[in-house]
Amino acid sequence: MAVFVEGIFQYGGVPVGGSVATWPRPQSKVYFVDGLRGVAGNPGLKTDTALNTIAGAVTKMNARIDWAATPWAKGDVLYIFPGVYAENLTSLPYGCTVVGVGDAYDLDGQRGVTIKPASGAPVDCTSVINMRIENICFESPDTTVCFQADNFNRNIMTNCIFSGLPGSSPTTVKGLEIVKDMTGNRLHNVVFQVVRNGVYIVTDNANSKQASGNIFEYIYVRGADQTGFYFDANCVPSYTQINEAVIGDGGTTLALGLDDNTGIVNVSNTMFTATACDPASGDSDSKYNHCYLNGALLT
Repeated sequence: MAVFVEGIFQYGGVPVGGSVATWPRPQSKVYFVDGLRGVAGNPGLKTDTALNTIAGAVTKMNARIDWAATPWAKGDVLYIFPGVYAENLTSLPYGCTVVGVGDAYDLDGQRGVTIKPASGAPVDCTSVINMRIENICFESPDTTVCFQADNFNRNIMTNCIFSGLPGSSPTTVKGLEIVKDMTGNRLHNVVFQVVRNGVYIVTDNANSKQASGNIFEYIYVRGADQTGFYFDANCVPSYTQINEAVIGDGGTTLALGLDDNTGIVNVSNTMFTATACDPASGDSDSKYNHCYLNGALLT
C-alpha cells in the first residue's frame, strides 16, 4: 500500500474502497483515524498525524460544513485504519465518505474496522445524510441495536456488516433501525448477522416522513429469529426495492422473512428461509418476482 497526495492507494493505484467516489474534490480534505498510533490533538490530515477516534474526526469534518452554501458539503473523506473502536457514535459526517481500510468481515480488527463500544449502540444519531460508508462492521456488545438513525437519506452503504452479540441464539434486537425518514438510499452487499431483526423501518407517515426510493441489493440476513425486513404500517415505502437477497438460515428459525405492513414493497430474485412472509403473496402493489420461500416459488 502506498500513500500519494494525502490519499491511500492499494497497489496498482486503485483508491481504497474500490471506487472513484472516495477520491475528494479540490475543496475536500482527507482525514485519517488510527486507533493504535493516532493522537487526539492531531490535525488528522496525514497518516502520521492521524486522530485516534472516529468521533474526533467527525467533529472536525462537520465543523467545515456551510449549510448556506451551494453545495453545502465539502466532500471530505475519512479513512479509518484497522482495529476495534470502542465508540458510541452519536453523529456521522454529513456529505462525506467514510472508508474502513481493509474489510468488514474481520470482526476482531486485525485487518478491518469494527466499531464495538463497551455497551450500547455503535451508532445512534439524529441524521445520516448524503454519505458513502464502506467496509465497516457495526457490532453491538449487548441487546442494543447495531445502527440507529432518526433520518437516513441519500446514502450509499456498501460492504458493511451489522453484527449482534454472539451466542447460540440472537439477543441483539436489531441490525439497522430507521425511526423517522429513509429516502433515496442504496445498501449493497451488506450482512446482518446474529440479530433478532435485520432491517427495521419505522418511518412515520403521520409526520410527513417516509421510506421511499430505497434499493436493498445483495443483502444477507443470517442467524435472525424474528424478521429479516420489517416495514411499519406508518411507512410509505414507494419505489423501495429488495433485490438479490438471502434472508434467513444460519442456525436459527426466522419467523417472518418479510414483514411488510404497508403492502407495497417490491422484492425480486430473493430466497427466504423462514416460517412465513407477510404478505404471503403479491398483489397490484406488492410484488414477489422470482422469489422463493423455503424452496417454493412465491406468487
